[in-house]
Amino acid sequence: MSDGREIIVQALVETASRYGFRGVRATNFYREWPETICLLNLQKSSWGPQFYMNAAVWFTRLGKERRPKEYNCHIRWRVNPQMEDEQSKAFTLALNLEHPLPDDQRLSLIKDGVDGYGFRLLSRSDSEAAALRVADECEPQVMVALVARKQEKADRDG
Repeated sequence: MSDGREIIVQALVETASRYGFRGVRATNFYREWPETICLLNLQKSSWGPQFYMNAAVWFTRLGKERRPKEYNCHIRWRVNPQMEDEQSKAFTLALNLEHPLPDDQRLSLIKDGVDGYGFRLLSRSDSEAAALRVADECEPQVMVALVARKQEKADRDG
C-alpha cells in the first residue's frame, strides 16, 4: 500500500483529462470557457492526513482571473456532500489517509466521486446560466456569491 497522496492525485489526473481539465501543481484542475473558469481543488486538512475536494466556478466578466483561487470563486461546493450518504462516507474515507484501504479501492472510490460530483458537474458549467442551473440543482450544499445572483437578476430584468 502506498502513502495514498499519489493515489489521490492519480485519480484526479486520470478523471480530469476525460473532461478537458488541466492540472496545475497536482492540486488544482482548470477548464476555461468564454464565460466561466471551472476548478477542482484538492485541499489538505490542517489537522491530519485528510483531504477534501472543492469544486468552483469563476464568472469571467466579474473579474480578470486566469487561475482563480477556489475560495474566491462565484460558485463553490465540496464534492462529497453532493453524494448519497453511503457514497459520501466511502469517498470521505478514501480521502482520509489514516484509513487503511488498498490502493486500487482508494483509486476507484475517488475516481467515481470526482467524476460524478466534481468534473461532470463542472463540465456542465460552460456558461454563467449553466453554472447557476447546476448550483440550483445542487442546493443547499452550494455557495453562490451574491454578486453572481445580482448579475443573474440584472440580466433577466435587463
